[in-house]
Amino acid sequence: MNRIGCHLSTSKGLHKTIEQCLQINADTFQFFPRNPRGSKSRLIPYKEIEKFLELRKTHDINNIVCHGAYTMNLCSDREDLRELAIQFINEDMKKIQDLKIDKYVLHPGSHKKQGIEKGLNLIVEGLNQIDVSNGQMICIETMSGKGSELGCDLNQIAYILSNASIPLYVCIDTCHLFSSGIRLDSFDDYLDEFDKLIGIEKIKVIHCNDSMMPFGANKDRHEKFGKGLIGESDLFNVIFNDRLEGRPIILETPNDLDGYKIEIKEVRRKFNELREN
Repeated sequence: MNRIGCHLSTSKGLHKTIEQCLQINADTFQFFPRNPRGSKSRLIPYKEIEKFLELRKTHDINNIVCHGAYTMNLCSDREDLRELAIQFINEDMKKIQDLKIDKYVLHPGSHKKQGIEKGLNLIVEGLNQIDVSNGQMICIETMSGKGSELGCDLNQIAYILSNASIPLYVCIDTCHLFSSGIRLDSFDDYLDEFDKLIGIEKIKVIHCNDSMMPFGANKDRHEKFGKGLIGESDLFNVIFNDRLEGRPIILETPNDLDGYKIEIKEVRRKFNELREN
């Protein structure tokens, strides 16, 4: 099956994330390269990077995902904040290059009452200033559509990808899809539309989260796997879809390590059960 993991903290050192993966039977993970609700980014010592890379190789922890800070807004109504977002993303690109990680998930931003069209164009302008010359893959995340948030429908994502001068990709989030009005019990219909507008090959990451909020609520509240209003069956429709084979599955559910271990075990058990049948 696809590699599966969860979001992990790097506060005790990057190499500790590998130990945590082994503890919960994960073979990938996601992390923030800086404070997710601020801007500070820890300078990682070379020896820590070296140890991280060695442990990754030894234990085959790969297809790792980096997630951009929530505070970065490429379509802010303030030019200084847009410039800061561009600066931070470029710094993150250098950091993941050093860590030999290529996948970087990014929330596209909120237009702050400037209008959808202007917001989308500001996002494109900002992304065009990002250096991905070393193969970094910026993955625009599908969003729930709260407030003036962009990226909550395929046309918006398709516009960003088709107008940017750098190659871009997509991260789909099950909670966000459900909250934005995408039915996961007929997920193949969504993939058909995605393939027509963008191309399924552009999907590089899957965020697997249940939802506390009802269908179409446009509110981003994650729930534990199978404990929310999406439910196990429809989540399995996404993560076991043959058309998404090879993409890392990242759990962002409200859990501690023990909780993630239980969820990962259940996903693997269900996969093996389906394969046997």
